[in-house]
Amino acid sequence: METNDIKTLKELHKLSGRSFKTLRSNHHKKGLYSVDLVVEGYLDLLFTVANLIKVSILALDSDETCSSQVPDPPTNIKNMLEIALQLLPYEEAEFLDKSKELLLKENQDSIPEN
Repeated sequence: METNDIKTLKELHKLSGRSFKTLRSNHHKKGLYSVDLVVEGYLDLLFTVANLIKVSILALDSDETCSSQVPDPPTNIKNMLEIALQLLPYEEAEFLDKSKELLLKENQDSIPEN
């Protein structure tokens, strides 16, 4: 019986390696996972975040009662807004600010003085 259990466990291990692709262990915090969001670029990402926020605003303005699919709208809206915050590319925005600053400085340095 033990041999069958080991064989089954090995098969499950192989299967899990091929099947579990959506969640990846977070290297910074134990017990948390990361999920990929496929976008065409930063502009697409920003439009996606904006759309999440717009849908949340519409949901907050709605006079509809709760449905069986969305029994707790405020919690769902809060979760969507938290996701939107996580999707904002802060590091990239910092890079853009510094790049702009360097380009402006370079332009000022290259302008000949009269």
